[in-house]
Amino acid sequence: MATWRNLAIGALKLNGVTNIAAALRHNSRDATRAVTTFGLT
Repeated sequence: MATWRNLAIGALKLNGVTNIAAALRHNSRDATRAVTTFGLT
């Protein structure tokens, strides 16, 4: 689980996010947001 969390945090940092906690909460509300963050759409 830590690996997946670290991957998500790294992806958010690469996208210029400064508030990681808020971004994780925001993305956890909708599964399609995570797909967009990784550029898989």
